[in-house]
Amino acid sequence: MAVDSPGGGTQGPGADRGGDRVQKVLAAAGLGSRREVERWIREGRLQVNGAVPEPGTKLGARDRITLDGRPVRLHAPADRSLHVLLFHRSPGQTLDLKAATARAAEHLKLPRTAGRWLAIQPLPPVDGGLEILTDDGAWAHRISRGVHALTVDFVLRVRGPLTDDLVAEFRAATDCEGESMSILGAEAQYGEGFNHWLNATVRATRSAQVRHWWAAHGIIVSRLMRVRFGPVHLTRELPRGHSRAMSAAERHALVNEIDAALVPHAVAPAPS
Repeated sequence: MAVDSPGGGTQGPGADRGGDRVQKVLAAAGLGSRREVERWIREGRLQVNGAVPEPGTKLGARDRITLDGRPVRLHAPADRSLHVLLFHRSPGQTLDLKAATARAAEHLKLPRTAGRWLAIQPLPPVDGGLEILTDDGAWAHRISRGVHALTVDFVLRVRGPLTDDLVAEFRAATDCEGESMSILGAEAQYGEGFNHWLNATVRATRSAQVRHWWAAHGIIVSRLMRVRFGPVHLTRELPRGHSRAMSAAERHALVNEIDAALVPHAVAPAPS
């Protein structure tokens, strides 16, 4: 972790109330997500000027920040550039980004970064496919706010007595074990015996829900891969276990789709 925050004053936490909230500042510095910062505060691990701050405390330029007793350096925004990766994770591969930055980068063959890699809506370890990683906490928060509105494509390998009627029932499903889900499309590719492939398009639906729904209907999902995340696609050019930088066009398309989803629909004027 980098050391030394700007300034060295002795005023109380957030005495200069003109700055940004502590969660936003540390997330933007790539030290962790906003939820992680809130947890550090609850656990008493994060201190500002020697005292545990309240969540939402605003930081001043001279505030001194420590995490687990170690000083934290906050880089000015101009010192860091946005890094976003597309990572093709193999099913069963652990996406351990909470380890030290250097160890995580080496284990997952990720490029080194001054911050820490964060995953946007990471898949469970049993599943694989497209993961989006960034070292910019503010960008991760911005995207995470709207991921529920993005459409996602999964490819499933299933085993069991799959039928057209069961696929139709899956398309019409609205919940799994009391948790809402939205299935926008599902197409089966029947194989010999009990092994089949299923392409599914979902929104606001986790891969675990898809697995559980099919298990409850006697179908085992032996493999699940995420192949599209909103406007971003996993292509054959990206091998398993490898990453590449997301292009500016892909980033802009993703941000635009997120921003459009977060804008409330305009209310049509009443007829005169």
